[in-house]
Amino acid sequence: MLLPHNPNAFTRSPLDRASLNRKDEAWLKKALADDQALLLPFNKGRPYLYESGGKLFLRWLATHVYELYADKNLPLIFLGIDKNGDPNFACEIGDPAELGDLGFFEELRPAAPRLEYDKLPIVGTARALFEWHGRNRFCANCGTPSRVVEGGWVRKCDACAAEHYPRVDPVCIMVPTFGDKCFLGRQKPWPRGMHSALAGFIEPGEAIEEAVARETLEEAGLKVKEVEMHSTQPWPFPHSLMIGVLCEVEDDKETVDTTELESGRWFTREEAKLLIAAKHPECWAPPSFAIAHQLLKTWSER
Repeated sequence: MLLPHNPNAFTRSPLDRASLNRKDEAWLKKALADDQALLLPFNKGRPYLYESGGKLFLRWLATHVYELYADKNLPLIFLGIDKNGDPNFACEIGDPAELGDLGFFEELRPAAPRLEYDKLPIVGTARALFEWHGRNRFCANCGTPSRVVEGGWVRKCDACAAEHYPRVDPVCIMVPTFGDKCFLGRQKPWPRGMHSALAGFIEPGEAIEEAVARETLEEAGLKVKEVEMHSTQPWPFPHSLMIGVLCEVEDDKETVDTTELESGRWFTREEAKLLIAAKHPECWAPPSFAIAHQLLKTWSER
């Protein structure tokens, strides 16, 4: 469902999730048997793709592939209905070789920058759901194996009748600013020169603004005095919701916690523009499909 503009990848899905139909097993069965229904195969969380003209595209297949080659021990997910009125599904394929040379399975994170932008919300939703199912096969209430219902959107425990719904992990991600410069950090595993926004999980009982202040203080020793909401981004690695903010801090006297970050540095507005354009002589920022890029871009253009 398309809502007001959001600049981030994995948002503004073109599908109608048709969530009211998930409980209707007869409807789901009929939708799967529809001649126009589409199936997106996955293998170990990797979507099925093909390449054309240097770009990557989702390789949709007919839904009879589910009966022939899907791993029936893993969920069949009803993703929604596309603009043509066709049902869209996703499943896990046990043996990639069964599909021949129609395409290839590729890790989503490196593939995302080259994928069809309007399809990222679809493939991201599917990947996040598969990841959640893989981590929640047993009832959290009594420990009994649970089963998949409602088109892959619920797990039900037949032993204690508990129902478990997919969860997302809220993460605050922020660019601290002071005057005409912003602070970015880098982690040791990152490629040389990469700097990005600060980030951290929001804790129970904590408001977004409080989490921003805590994480900024913990990671960089900077005290936040103002928080400005920017945008959000579903992030399917594994199943987070990134809550992006710009935050003004009291001063530029950072103290980097080296258990959290390897280092950090201030960038002027002009340097931030060079980062966004991938023209900075020493450093670089995350690509445009990451919310950190959009945060930095918004600030640099003010």
